[in-house]
Amino acid sequence: MREKARADVRQIAGAIAFETVMRYADALARTPYAEQTMERTARRVATEVARAIADERVAHAEEIVRAAESAAGETAARTAREVAEKTASGLTAESAARTLEAARAAVDEELKDAWEALEEAREEMTRSVARFAREESARVVAETAAETVPPVVEVRVAGAADPVRVGGHTHAVLPDVLLALGAGCHVLLVGPAGTGKSMMARQAAEAFGQEFHALSLGPTTPMSKIFGYYDAHGHYHATPFRRAFEDGGLMLLDELDSGHPGLLAELNQALSIRSCAFADGMVTAHPDFRLVATANTYGTGGDRQYVGRQALDAATLDRFTIIDVPVDEDLEERIALAHAPSQAADARRVIEEVRRLRATAAEKRLPVMFSPRASIDAAKLLQAGASVEQAIRWRVARGMSAAHRSALELAEDGLG
Repeated sequence: MREKARADVRQIAGAIAFETVMRYADALARTPYAEQTMERTARRVATEVARAIADERVAHAEEIVRAAESAAGETAARTAREVAEKTASGLTAESAARTLEAARAAVDEELKDAWEALEEAREEMTRSVARFAREESARVVAETAAETVPPVVEVRVAGAADPVRVGGHTHAVLPDVLLALGAGCHVLLVGPAGTGKSMMARQAAEAFGQEFHALSLGPTTPMSKIFGYYDAHGHYHATPFRRAFEDGGLMLLDELDSGHPGLLAELNQALSIRSCAFADGMVTAHPDFRLVATANTYGTGGDRQYVGRQALDAATLDRFTIIDVPVDEDLEERIALAHAPSQAADARRVIEEVRRLRATAAEKRLPVMFSPRASIDAAKLLQAGASVEQAIRWRVARGMSAAHRSALELAEDGLG
């Protein structure tokens, strides 16, 4: 009789609990709480996956997909557990009340079996929620990973056994830059301010495993900044250019079109025959010496936006392979969003406004600039607590005349 009563109680309790759970499980899985839990958990896991992918410099899409699928399973399980734990008390109370009423007709001392049955039903609810959450969390993980994990650039260059690879946020033309440098060419990157030209030079040095050296040129940059000098005690002082030239590094000459024509003419010999007269004598270039220069103009002198630029001698320009560097709006968005992880929606509003202003200024040929730096700095301000209006007023629309504001359809609060 005892065993019969035990079985009856288990059967009654299990049937009632399972019916209760399954009646609510599907709806439960789609409640705002479940969706919010899933979204939060998926994004947390996706961020962890993104960091792992970035650290390992995963190059192939299928590896990212596998990592996202694995994280999706973990996300679904976490979501199901959190949802089940939140709702278990309510479901347990409802099921237990009905189970108790039915179980009293059998035997009171076997009620512990009812609780076991309820626990089994709760586990089934967890599995039900997990099945729903898995597909959605996989989508969230994949989307977040795509936003968070920058693609890895991989380029095969002449004479290299392995491809050159660069991770992190990279410009669309970086593969062209790596190809030209790998071919032994000196590269001049020409494009608007803030497009990532200097960043590409540093990334190229990383890709080739070289020491990075940099010098920004201006109208008053002296020869000694390039070729070194002897001090009053007769000691020679080397320069970044000397170290890169002699030991084999990557040299960045920033703002080439701001440099003095006489200084640039002195560089021509070093760039053409790979031999240079430094203050202490002639030096032959290391086989791995590479040079990247940047400019905002094509050496034609100042224009309406870059009024202080110098005209470059044709002989100097002839030493370079020239690569255009336009604004890469995908790169701009990735970097800006990376700086405002908790303000993504507002950051996107700012990015869209910067793009609108940029297009309008180009269409109307206005002498104003909206570089990617505007979007990125505005995103930093948003993350620090500034409002959208403040970020745009302080970083994007600052200092504009009333005429330019009117032409760009900018209101007093800085928004179009």
